[in-house]
Amino acid sequence: MNIARRDLLAAGLGAAVLGTRPAEARSPATPQEPKPAAPAPDGWVRHEAHELGLEGRGWEDVAAPYHRLPARAKELVRDPVWRLSTQTSGMFVTFNAATPALRFEVDLSEARLALPHMPATGVSGVDLYAREGDGPWRWVYCSRPASQSYAAEVKGLSPTSRTYRLYLPLYNGATSVRVAVPEGVELTPVAPRETPPLVYYGTSIAHGACASRPGLSFVNILGRRLDAPILNLGFSGNGRLEMELAALLGELDARVFVLDCLPNLSPKLVAERTEPFVRALRAARPDIPIVMVEDRVNANARFLPGRARHHEGNHAAFRAAHGNLVRAGIGGLTYVPDAPFLGDDGEATVDGSHPTDLGMVRYADALEPVLRPLL
Repeated sequence: MNIARRDLLAAGLGAAVLGTRPAEARSPATPQEPKPAAPAPDGWVRHEAHELGLEGRGWEDVAAPYHRLPARAKELVRDPVWRLSTQTSGMFVTFNAATPALRFEVDLSEARLALPHMPATGVSGVDLYAREGDGPWRWVYCSRPASQSYAAEVKGLSPTSRTYRLYLPLYNGATSVRVAVPEGVELTPVAPRETPPLVYYGTSIAHGACASRPGLSFVNILGRRLDAPILNLGFSGNGRLEMELAALLGELDARVFVLDCLPNLSPKLVAERTEPFVRALRAARPDIPIVMVEDRVNANARFLPGRARHHEGNHAAFRAAHGNLVRAGIGGLTYVPDAPFLGDDGEATVDGSHPTDLGMVRYADALEPVLRPLL
């Protein structure tokens, strides 16, 4: 990357320096024209997911169909951010079918299927929900990956006409995801919604750690509850309020921006980075609400005084930055203190930091009433 360009970004001028927002930067991504699907000898008719219409991707100028950032971001962001952006957290495909069975064939981009504190079902699995008419989304099935390329089948479904939503892996990427129905069954894709998305920029928690399956990431939970498209830009260990990301976020036609990066920052970095980031984003998108979310306090912080002081310092620096921005006339800001997001019983994490499924539900419970009025 050109050094002068990086220096300008670091100075907080990213949104202005990058200039016009590319025509490709819009959300949701426009689906490709689906290719005609022919039955295979085994009787299944296969459809590539991104050709059906992929929701949860904000840019069209991507290096591969299942990447979360545009191809040009590889030269803008740090290498860890780029690698994490190739993981499919928050992406899903929606379709209608009246079928007795479904088959999913997944080719993952990474051989690692699980993490020490997160199962393969959440890291690398696909997760199926369904709704009938205007009813609620209900869970149906989650795959159990045992290899980098795998197939999973759901049989014995009542062949009622319904809408299905298939969430893609949280902590792995995909080179191909195929949705298959038996020969003779009609699968009708549901196009990604054209409503601008809520854009959630955050850390490993937003990325999905440590949900047991993709549909239980709190960002995906919020998407179902709010019935609104959400773009997940959580980057594990790397949500750091970097100006390169402010510039990229500023390209998006969003309904709301959520900034939830404190778990990856120190009080010093919170004080240094919050105001420039928000100013750059506000300059790029003058009228879009910005929600500033405090760090969750670790579940065991009461036993670790140093950790408790870290959270107190982060919160104080974030509140101070918010106050400075408001006094400077930066409008449209919503400040969200720790609810506490994880509850107060210490039972909602895997390791003190990352939520279990219970913790994910509690996160969604805390954020839903804040975000709903903004949508």
